[in-house]
Amino acid sequence: MTDQKLIDYIHQCREFKISDEDIVRNLLSVGWSHNLIDSAFAEISLKFAAAKEILIAINNLSKEYELSKNIKTPALKNINLDIYKGEFLSITGHSGSGKTTLLNLIGLIDFPTSGEILVNNENIHKFKEKEKVEYRLKFAGFIFQFFNLLDNYTALENIIFQLRLQGYGRRKSKEKAKEILKFLGLETKANSYPKELSGGEQQRAAVGRALAKDSFLILADEPAAHLDSKNTQNLISLLREVNVKFKKTIILVTHELNYAKQADRTVELKDGAILEILQNSSPHI
Repeated sequence: MTDQKLIDYIHQCREFKISDEDIVRNLLSVGWSHNLIDSAFAEISLKFAAAKEILIAINNLSKEYELSKNIKTPALKNINLDIYKGEFLSITGHSGSGKTTLLNLIGLIDFPTSGEILVNNENIHKFKEKEKVEYRLKFAGFIFQFFNLLDNYTALENIIFQLRLQGYGRRKSKEKAKEILKFLGLETKANSYPKELSGGEQQRAAVGRALAKDSFLILADEPAAHLDSKNTQNLISLLREVNVKFKKTIILVTHELNYAKQADRTVELKDGAILEILQNSSPHI
């Protein structure tokens, strides 16, 4: 059992808005070991998870692709996983492990061979076509490897476009889009077209478009694949800020373990199956 004084200290520091990085640094400076510190964070996280509401329940989920007649290849094998409301979850694994397939099934971009995905206790793969369209449009925001911005629209117009799709009026869309750009630090780039933005700025604009949805869920599929290490870290930090400030549940697919470990939990896939689920030592709770 982890020392309760250590756990209490971490809670107190968080109440004073001290970052987890500074908490760890302070504890190491007064002699606490890495192992005890990691155990304390993990215990706090486990207690927190136990009290959280399950947003997505994945039960016995499998997916096969047909290569040719009578030849099928399994992409996912009997996946069972609960994802909590407000959680930042990462999914990692080598190429071909099933990461993107799992994300696409959650996003209703693809459909399972067997099993179910319950979102707020509803089986999303039993939705009627109109409900599926509404789910993709309003309830799940997507961030892809390629920024997928509209080339002929400015950064501001890209976000306005998403808001208009959801039924916001012209004036409200513009006001809300400006607020999002300000949060992203892109207010000076509002009238710039995608080709005039750097890679990091384009990906932040893509995050803004996901934020423009009235969604509880953001699905990010290798969003830093075309960014350098500095911009990648900036993006991961931005996703964490979105997770905390806007209470969004975020599922991040990445093959880079050092970025995956910055999430609350990491699901590692291998050959379409869950190899292990890691409770990361310093989640932001």
